[in-house]
Amino acid sequence: MRVPSFSKFRRFMQATAFFVCGAIVGAAVFNALKLDIVEQVYKENYEIRDQLETLKNDMKLAKETRKENVVRQIVTILEQSDRETGNIDILTQTELKKKLKRDLEIFVGLSIYKINTHAEFARKLLGNKVFADVGGKDYKVVIRTMLLVDGVLQVWASAEEVPHT
Repeated sequence: MRVPSFSKFRRFMQATAFFVCGAIVGAAVFNALKLDIVEQVYKENYEIRDQLETLKNDMKLAKETRKENVVRQIVTILEQSDRETGNIDILTQTELKKKLKRDLEIFVGLSIYKINTHAEFARKLLGNKVFADVGGKDYKVVIRTMLLVDGVLQVWASAEEVPHT
């Protein structure tokens, strides 16, 4: 029995190999695009869940504190420091905002005319607060400004990563 020469099938084998390589590369590119879209949707979902939780808490607090002259809501605005390593991702920012807001909950329900007695205490207490193990890192949060308007306490703070020693 004679074995046929593969030189006759060379073009067919090249075309088949080219097609298979193209299918593999195409599948990898498609998978990368799909993964990017899923990650984007996940981040948006996380942000929306955080907003929903905040709004639910605000509604609950609004029902509890119906007086006009009390702090009803706390809004935290987190700014990043101007360091080169200051890129904090959205998940870490959200977690830092939650922790800062939890520490400032003592102001909710407090009369806006008496808040100045506690504001200086909170500034000293939370002046250089280090939140440990947020996304596997430690962050130092410094309160820059506090503003109270219409029962909404707005807090501007900056955050920077604390290097482990």
